[in-house]
Amino acid sequence: MLNQDSQLVYEVLRSLTGDDDVYKIIEAEEVLERLPKNKQFSKVQLSSIVRDLKDRDYINVKYFTPDEYCLLTLKRFDNVEAVPQKQVQKEKPGKQERVLYEQPTEKVVKPVKKRMVFFMAFLGGLLGSAIVAAVAILIVKFAL
Repeated sequence: MLNQDSQLVYEVLRSLTGDDDVYKIIEAEEVLERLPKNKQFSKVQLSSIVRDLKDRDYINVKYFTPDEYCLLTLKRFDNVEAVPQKQVQKEKPGKQERVLYEQPTEKVVKPVKKRMVFFMAFLGGLLGSAIVAAVAILIVKFAL
């Protein structure tokens, strides 16, 4: 829940940015002009409140300086009361999607034998040395 100053600044920012989900550039003077006369802040205090709103995910801020802000106000519903479950069921008659809650199957990992690891490492080494020998022969035959 926000304190009164933050709530007031949030409402002013929301009125300036609108509900179209687009980042808007707002000058600090615009915000300070729309505040009531009994609640006047300095630009530093306003920046602090904007930073607090950003940290609490009430607004998204691309950048801000002491004189201007590029921000987007998010829709937050802190004071929404929970709707009883019976009303929700009455409002949505018809087929409801069934959800199955099954345990995910675990992958079975087969243990690797030591002989197989040795054999594959040996083949890899043999193949690598054969490639190096072929390149060396080609270099000696055509370069020298």
